[in-house]
Amino acid sequence: MKNTVRRLTWFGHNCFLFESDNIRIMVDPFFPPNSSPVSAESIRTDYVLVSHGHDDHCADAYTIARNNNALIIAVAEIADFFAEKGVKTEALNIGGAVYLPRSLDSVIQKAQILAVQAPHSSTLSRGIAGGNSLGFVISFSQNETELSPQKGAIKPMRKTLADSAAFSIYFACDTGYFSEMNWIGKLGIDIAVLPIGDKYTMGPSVSLDAIEAISPRYVVPCHYNTWKPISQDVFKWSEAVRQYTKSEPIVLAAGASVSEKDDGSWS
Repeated sequence: MKNTVRRLTWFGHNCFLFESDNIRIMVDPFFPPNSSPVSAESIRTDYVLVSHGHDDHCADAYTIARNNNALIIAVAEIADFFAEKGVKTEALNIGGAVYLPRSLDSVIQKAQILAVQAPHSSTLSRGIAGGNSLGFVISFSQNETELSPQKGAIKPMRKTLADSAAFSIYFACDTGYFSEMNWIGKLGIDIAVLPIGDKYTMGPSVSLDAIEAISPRYVVPCHYNTWKPISQDVFKWSEAVRQYTKSEPIVLAAGASVSEKDDGSWS
């Protein structure tokens, strides 16, 4: 029987809450006032990841961080922007990682948040430069292997994650297809969260190429149907994923969750 409890909840657009044991990680907090099933005030989280500076990815980051005394993890320019508002931040950039305990009652650094590129523009409110846009690979060691190279062995990333039997979830955030996705796939991705809205990110067809490169066990769509310009038939996309890739699509309604079962499957 598995002891770890993992759950992924989608709140619409690119806003997710990922839970593993008793750690909660929120990604790109933005709750559209007329369509979100919850409000920012109701969210409980320990960490907030901000991929880039556009309002539809970080409009509610300050409120959530303040209410929860949560740490915002973002590229340096965005981390500085929120630090000036008085909340806790930690800066990183493409290729860098932040290491965390796997659970709040542990000091062993068995969780890793790796920043990867996500080609996209990034501007904060009032035209402030938002630095590089990021995607995130969040990994959890499932044995006694430390993921931090300062405390554990220094090995190639894919070997470190393989030796730790890591569970990894990839949030691509706002991006198109890029060749580094082949390397990300070699890390062993259990769940990939990919945008499919088109116009401002990759669309349904390009996402199939991304899925092929990453080869995750499961793929979750996001960044679609928030507004008319990014409207997509997600069930048509889901059928295409099954036809052209080896990954299993998981389509969530806004506010719905998917959880890991004892056998390692998700539903």
